[in-house]
Amino acid sequence: MSISRLIPRGFYQACLGVTLTTLTILTSATSAQSQTRRIQISDDTDIQALFDLVYRPGQDPQRFQLQGPEEKEAYALLTTILQTGTEVYLRSSQDGNYGSYNVTQDVLVLRPSAVAHWGIFLETLRHEGWHIVQACFAAGQGANTLMPVGLQVSRRTMLNLRQNHSYAPEEIPVEAEAFEAENYSNLTLQGLQKECAPWLKGEVK
Repeated sequence: MSISRLIPRGFYQACLGVTLTTLTILTSATSAQSQTRRIQISDDTDIQALFDLVYRPGQDPQRFQLQGPEEKEAYALLTTILQTGTEVYLRSSQDGNYGSYNVTQDVLVLRPSAVAHWGIFLETLRHEGWHIVQACFAAGQGANTLMPVGLQVSRRTMLNLRQNHSYAPEEIPVEAEAFEAENYSNLTLQGLQKECAPWLKGEVK
């Protein structure tokens, strides 16, 4: 199962030109990466390069310094996700969504639109990270799928989900939780630390 966070067609396209050009250059480094057109994010050096791509409106270009709470949360999310064993990639081409998590492969893929704006970047990490929380929760019960953890979802989130997205009925319970998690600082991080604890502690591989 592959769960994607969809975006409206054409949304943030004006922000993507420089990012797409930069990613095309980066993915030409090796023939293997050129074929897959994606870059693996696996350590602090990769995270630094990824964060440097995030479009920060109203600010001069500067290297990522982990100065604010949102920046620190994003760093903690990525490092924790990697510690669970999930592979993280950044694609160089845009295909209509911010990111996706494939539970069968345990792979999280970010798209250029996810790094085109700081707010979207953090929301995407929270959203896709929550799917990993759901995968850990399901794995704890012997299932290789996504299962709702039990997060209370607001009526506003459900209304937005039904009006602006076209998920299959069976996807709505897990997607509703992920969209709800976008709204809260450190909620996804706490979920990862709780539900994915056996993987974070090295008890399960």
